[in-house]
Amino acid sequence: MLLKQFFQHKRLATLLVCILLFENAKSQYHFFTKSEVNVASIQTEMLLSPRQFEIATSNTPILNPNDISLLSYKNMEALLPASGKLRGNANSSNIYIKALFSNTSDTTVEVFFYPGYYFKSIFLFRQPTKVGSNVQSLAERKPDFKFEDSYKGIVLQPKESSYYYIQLQPVRIQVNTFRPELINPAFLSAHAARVREDNNQISILTYIIVGILGMMIIFSFANFIVTGKKEFLFYCLYTLFNASILFGKTYLYLSTSDFNYFFEEYMDFALLLGGIVFYVYFLKYFLSINKQTNKLLNLVLNCIEILSIIFAFAYTFTYFLTDDIAGLSIMEMVMKYVILGIGLFFIGLGFKEKSKLINYIMWGNICVIVFGFISLTIIISPVQQSSIFSHALFHYEMGLVGELAFFLLGLTYKSRTELINKIKTEDAVNHENDKKNFEKQLAIIQARQEERNRISADMHDELGGGMTAIRLMSELAKQRTYRENMPEIEKISASANDLLSKMNAIIWSMSPVNDTLSNLIAYIKSYASDFFENTNIQCEVIAPEQIPAIEMTGIKRRNIFLAVKEALNNILNYTDANTVNIAVNINQNLTVIIKDNSTRMSYEEVSVNDNRFVHIKKRMETIQGELYIQNLNGTAVILEIALQK
Repeated sequence: MLLKQFFQHKRLATLLVCILLFENAKSQYHFFTKSEVNVASIQTEMLLSPRQFEIATSNTPILNPNDISLLSYKNMEALLPASGKLRGNANSSNIYIKALFSNTSDTTVEVFFYPGYYFKSIFLFRQPTKVGSNVQSLAERKPDFKFEDSYKGIVLQPKESSYYYIQLQPVRIQVNTFRPELINPAFLSAHAARVREDNNQISILTYIIVGILGMMIIFSFANFIVTGKKEFLFYCLYTLFNASILFGKTYLYLSTSDFNYFFEEYMDFALLLGGIVFYVYFLKYFLSINKQTNKLLNLVLNCIEILSIIFAFAYTFTYFLTDDIAGLSIMEMVMKYVILGIGLFFIGLGFKEKSKLINYIMWGNICVIVFGFISLTIIISPVQQSSIFSHALFHYEMGLVGELAFFLLGLTYKSRTELINKIKTEDAVNHENDKKNFEKQLAIIQARQEERNRISADMHDELGGGMTAIRLMSELAKQRTYRENMPEIEKISASANDLLSKMNAIIWSMSPVNDTLSNLIAYIKSYASDFFENTNIQCEVIAPEQIPAIEMTGIKRRNIFLAVKEALNNILNYTDANTVNIAVNINQNLTVIIKDNSTRMSYEEVSVNDNRFVHIKKRMETIQGELYIQNLNGTAVILEIALQK
């Protein structure tokens, strides 16, 4: 009886074990309803469809490979949209793919798995279809070319059929795309080129635009160095940060480097926030905004600056210390709305204020908003085209270049206007200083003229009267003693006449009413005629009938006259001439030619260094004039001085 009960319990236990094994097998195999993938049939590449794999997610990576098979795998549509774009928390989760791969050929087959972009890590696991098999971690196999981290090799032995689990860790951004493919090794390079060829045209354009922005950066920084104006510096930094974002996005496109993942996750948004701060400071200095001039605008810009700094700290804290991708996405979205709000605010302000500088800001923001709207329309449009104009990035770049171009035009306009105003102010100050200096010099000249007039008047009244009295008394004395020869009285009379003549010449040279060329020529005519009046020398003075109204200072008049007088004295005392011709020529220079018909002096005897011409030469040098001597049928003394018309 006991033996019978033992066998009954043993059969029941065996039945229970079989049922458990059956249920386990069902959970692992029979309920996997997806199509088997025959890797031997892949000639180039195969895009895995949702009918060929299941998907599961986990907030933390699973360390035990056997636990991977216990995840709740579902159809792709249950966790991801049909487009494959990862949304929300899926970008911060670990994604697991389950698929059944087989090799129906008689040889070993290798294929490479490509998940899409961007995924930090890819790990492969294999579980044979045999009931009770463990999940095994596969050694990493990578191709030997630039983008090897995006591809992981899978090797299937002849007639092998196994379940494969693929663990993916996406980058914490909102543009990740899940697009699983199996690629034949011979087609890897072509596949990598094809994945990136759609971006070639926009990449070239982006590099050109970055070059343009680079020239703007150099131009604005050079202006800052020259002028020291801070608006040029903050414009330079704002442009630099935007150019860095464009260059990084293009140069690192689909790169599998850790730096690219860091750039996509954190650095691009940090550059955006930094650019916004510099943009605010640019506006403050460009529009000369402060608490006194525009309280509202100053308050708005200060709030934007503070918000950007707060978001920078919050974003940094969230990125490095948490896995909250939703929080990161919210902050990015809020800052985009802030940028939109800034644009709309300045557009409204531009229409209201009618300020030239604000208009440049307004049109720059219009470019950003219009092209940004076009870019957004392309992003949400279900129709995708291959033209470069259908790229959302193209229109974003056009808007950015338009904005920065208008800002730079505004800076140039402001700098030019300030320079013109500065020059006008300096000219006004210089003009005022020149006016004061002129008035001071004029006062000095007038004082000198008044003193000259006083001295000449005193000389005329006092000395002139005295000399005239001496001359008259000497003449009376001569008449009373005409029977006696008294040479002393003759000398007194001659000296009085000579002194009176010299005094008249001094008075003539000092009087400002005589400071004209015509007066000089008339005085020379009068003096020459009187000088040779009681001699046997005939004197003729030839001068133009029309003499231009040219000012001649007293110093010039006096030295020219004394030079002429000295030349006439030399003719009278040292030559046997009986004819003297004085010719006055007026063009760019005043030329006075004193020609005699003397035969007593030869050419060798006469030169400008002759003692008889030393005083004449010194007087001409005093007034920057020239003395020339010619000997041809007599002696010609030529006096020449430049005229200032």
